[in-house]
Formats: sequence, structure tokens, C-alpha cells
Amino acid sequence: MSQQQHSVAANATQDLAIKPSINTLAQGSMFWQPDYREASPWLEHLPFLFWLVEALRPQQAVGLGVESVAHFAVCQAASRLRLGTRCFMVGVHEEDAASKQDAEAIRAYAADHFSTISQWLEATPIRAIDQFDEGSIDLLLLHVEADDNSVDYLLDRWLSKLSTQGVVVVPGVARREPGCLVFRAFETLKARYPHFVFHHAGGLGIIAVGNNLPPLLKNLLGALESAASTQVVQDVFARLGRSCQDKVTVRHQQALSQALETRVNEQASNLAAAEQRVNEQEEHLQQVGEERDKLKARLEQQESRFAQERGRLAERVSSLEEFNDELKKELMRQREQGERQANEAREYAQALKASEHALIKAQQEVDEHKRTLETRFSELAKLTSLLEANEQSLRSAHEENTGLTNKLQKTETSLQARFNELGQLTRKLQESEKNYSDVEQQLAQQKKEHATLSAQLKAATEREKEALSAVDERFRELAVLTELLEKNDSQRDQLERELDDTKSANQKLEVDAKANRETQAQQRREIERQSHELANLVDQLEALRAAAPSADTSTQAELSAPKSVAKAPPLTKRAIKRQVALIEASQWFDAKWYLAQYPDIARDSKMSANPARHYLLMGGFEGRNPSPGFDSAYYLAHNPDVVESGINPLIHYLKFGEKEQRSVKG
Repeated sequence: MSQQQHSVAANATQDLAIKPSINTLAQGSMFWQPDYREASPWLEHLPFLFWLVEALRPQQAVGLGVESVAHFAVCQAASRLRLGTRCFMVGVHEEDAASKQDAEAIRAYAADHFSTISQWLEATPIRAIDQFDEGSIDLLLLHVEADDNSVDYLLDRWLSKLSTQGVVVVPGVARREPGCLVFRAFETLKARYPHFVFHHAGGLGIIAVGNNLPPLLKNLLGALESAASTQVVQDVFARLGRSCQDKVTVRHQQALSQALETRVNEQASNLAAAEQRVNEQEEHLQQVGEERDKLKARLEQQESRFAQERGRLAERVSSLEEFNDELKKELMRQREQGERQANEAREYAQALKASEHALIKAQQEVDEHKRTLETRFSELAKLTSLLEANEQSLRSAHEENTGLTNKLQKTETSLQARFNELGQLTRKLQESEKNYSDVEQQLAQQKKEHATLSAQLKAATEREKEALSAVDERFRELAVLTELLEKNDSQRDQLERELDDTKSANQKLEVDAKANRETQAQQRREIERQSHELANLVDQLEALRAAAPSADTSTQAELSAPKSVAKAPPLTKRAIKRQVALIEASQWFDAKWYLAQYPDIARDSKMSANPARHYLLMGGFEGRNPSPGFDSAYYLAHNPDVVESGINPLIHYLKFGEKEQRSVKG
């Protein structure tokens, strides 16, 4: 077999490793689109949630926390698959007006679409745990905040409610911002149960608690055996989830576009109304201008007429004054004609007074016309300022309309780029699937060639055996057989070389299998060594208790300590180290007092070297106290849930009991 064929076979073997991630996991539900779409950490994980519901086919699903997107996705899948699943959402909404409005919308949607399978239990997850039977929950969705430090406590309380095929789904396990604690609880559970992790959209952790999982879930967990297979599964669901997010983004962009279009239409209508008002004001100004011109012309005419009258009156007044002077001069000479001339003078005086009254009246009319003209001018100034304000508003509306249009164009460009990126990813996926089919065909061809060569090798070996067995009987045909063997030597050498190559490949596989067996044996020996070491520690503890003198007062206190009430749960080395540090940093633990109070521990060099570790693993469950202020036996006796959980009493108090204001001493 040539080197090129070996290279192709190696690549085909690597591609076979990712085959389960594509073929054995494919279901139609992973391509569904959610009917209920809102902004949520679950939005990009809904295709996997659809796939999980179809693969698990749960009879009862529970979501801890008010999360409508994931809850309605489970309801949609269960309803579409006709599973008869009971879907519960456990949680209490806030008391503000916005939360109440959201809660009413959730209830209305559930009543309209999933009234027969959906139920909202308005209670805290701790209080609602007694409403479910042991082993009755197939799917548990954990909706918690990233900084919630009670995740591990919730899981410990709810794990007993899961069935033999129970699965726990936890979002946000990929977040590592300061204050995020969810991934810590997930890391603890990873060490105890099979799991799978998605890293997109904040991460999603799947924990298989049950021991009777469906085949599709086993195939998903089996994808972890190959890094390439794991990457394929994560990439496929990430792309499917991104399509859900894109649809929500498109919907928001469309809503924004509609809002912008509505606002533009409103601005256009306002602009048209403003233009109409401007036109009306221009017409009004034009009419006012025409009236002003008419008034100005009339005023000029009246002023010219009044000037002429004033001139005539002035002439008459001067003539009258001259005449009056003449009368006064001739008064003495014309006394005889005084009465007639006096009468004429009185007539002239009356005429003069009448003329003066007419002049005063004309002056008053001129003043009144001036005041009217000034009023008209003030109205004209007001209308001019109003026109300038309307023109400024019109320019502002034009500028805002231009800005909205530019923003809308940018949004359309961004959406088009996103759609182009989605199309490129789809084409790349199709090309990878095509390459995968080509590799499968090449692998089948290689298998067929290998089978042909094996058959030829087997036939040649059989012919060689027949020739050797017939040497004694057919000695006379020795020359013919020798010639036949010489012809077959070259073919046999070639087949033997191919056989050696096959044997070397098999030997390499055997070496790898042997290394795996040795690793497993080493792990079993390590477990047995740790079990043996733990048994020795227990034997030493029992021997020290039996050998202690009865007269020692401290030993009497030891004998009077309560018997073991619970066994410590199996902890990883990392968890033990973290909890020992938590105990040592606590104000409730006094190492010197602990060793003085329990001399059997002080006499043992291993246990006295780290008294906090002894109290974590054994002392707390034996009723020993970490300090005078904390009574372990009292805490366990008055808190049965702590005994059931198997958590060290001081650890439980530091994590949960202190917040719940539980007492530590009688």
C-alpha cells in the first residue's frame, strides 16, 4: 500500500471521529424557529433546547426562575411533538409596575397557546421543592443570576427530584466577569456527572444526572471523546442559535425602522402643516402690506390736504391780524362808525374762532391716524418675527428628517451585511458537508482495495500450502512447481510487505490500547490507595479512642460527644482545599482551642497538622465543635435538611445558614 493511501486513510479516520456529531445527532427539531421571541440569555440556545426535548421526551419539565423564553420554547416543542409534558415555571415576579405588566403578558400568552401544559408556580424555588415527588422531573432548567451564590445549594436540594433520565441545564457557565459564580457550581457538578458545554451566548451547561439516558443524549456525550467532534457540535448549534438572534435583531430593526418611518411621516405632516401656516401667514402679511400701502397713501393725501388748509388758514389769520391792526389804528377816527365796524370785527372774530376749532379738529384726526399707523406697524413686526420663528422650525425639521434618513440607511446596510455573512456561513457548511461525503467515498474505496488485497493474500497462501503438501507425491512435477513458485515469489513479497504494514498498524493500536489499560489500572490503584489510606485513618481514630484513659477530663468530653450523624459527601481535592480555606478564615473556627479540646487529634501528627481539614471531613459529622461559639451537634439536630444534604455544618452555616439567620448554639 502506498504512502498516499496511508495518508488518506489517516484523514478518513479523523473525519470518522466527528461523524456522530453530524449524523447521529441530527433531528428536525434543531431547525425549528421559536414562536415566542424576546431578548433573553436563552435565545441563542433555543435550537439545542428543541433538540433536547425531542431527544429526552420528558414527562415533566421544571424551570427555576421566571424565564418566559425558555419556558415557552419547552412548551412549543412538547406541544408540537405531542408528548403530553407538564411544564412548570417556578418563581416570583417583582412588585414594580413594569414587572407586573410583564407577568400579565406572560400569563396571557400561556393562556392563549399552552393552557393545557403550562403552569406558573408563584413561589420561591426552596418552598416549591416539596410540591414535586422524588424522581419525577426529567428536565430541570436553572434560571439564576450570574452573581447568585446559592446555585450549588439549589442543585443539592433539587437533584433528588430528578428521574433516572434526568438532565439539568444551566445557562451562563461561560461567563467569567468578576462576581460571576454560576460556573463554580457547574465545575463542581462536572466532576460528579457526565456533561456537555456550549460556549456561545454566555455558555450553556448540560449535566446528565440520570443513569438511564436516551441514545441521542449518549451520542451527544460521546462527542466529547474527540475534540473535532465536540467543536462540530458546538459550531452547528452556535450557528443555529445565531439565526434566532438574527431574527430577533431583524424584528427589532424593523420595529425601529417602522418607528422611524412613523416619526418621519409625522415630521412630514408637521412640515406640511407648518408650510401651510407659513403660506397663510405670507398671504396675511401680503394683505397687511396692501392695507398698509393704502393707509399710507390715504395718510399722505390727508397730510397734503391738511397742509393746504393750514396754509390758507395762516394766510387768513395774517390778513385778519393786519385788518385788526388797521381797525385799532382807525378806532378813534372812526368812532362814529364804531358799531358797524365792531359788528364786522365780531363777525371776523367768530370766523377766526371757527377756523381755529377746525384746525384743532384736523390736528386731532392726524394724531389718531398716526396712532393707528403705529399699531399697524407693531402688528407687522410681530408677524415678521413669527414668520422667522416658523422658518427656523422648518429648517430644524428638515435637518432632523435628514439625520433619521441617514440612520435608517446605516441600519439597512448593517442588516444587509449580516445577511451576507449568514449566507457565507451557509455556503461554507454546504462545502464542508460535500467534502465529508467525498472523504467517505474515498474511505469506502480504500476499504474495498484492502479487502481485495486480503483476498489475494489468502489465495496465494492457500496455493503455497497446496504446493508444499504435494512435493512428496509429485516429485516428478518438481520443476513445474518450482517454476510456478518463482512466478509467485514477486507477488508474495509484495503481499507480505502490505501484510507487515497492516501488522505494524495493528501493533500501534495494541500499544495505544495497552497504554489506556495501564492508565485505567493506575487510576484504580490510586483509588484503592486512597480508600486504604482512609480506612487506616479510621482504624487509627478508633484505636486512639479505645486507648484513651477514662480519668482524663478532656477524654471524657470526647466520649460525651455525639456519635456520627452523617457521612461527608465525596469531595474533589480542589473542593476540599477551598472549603478548608473557608473554615480557617471564619471567626467560628479556633485551631488552638480545637486541638486543646480534643487531645486525640492533637496526638496524631497527620490530623494535628491541619485541624481544619479534620473538622471538615470528620469532626463536624462526629459532633465536635470548631470553637466555643459554634455547636455542631446542636446545628445538625435542629436542621434535618443539613443532615440530609451531607454538608459539613459549619460550611452550611457559612454559605446558607448565616443568611437564613439559623441559630448555632442552644
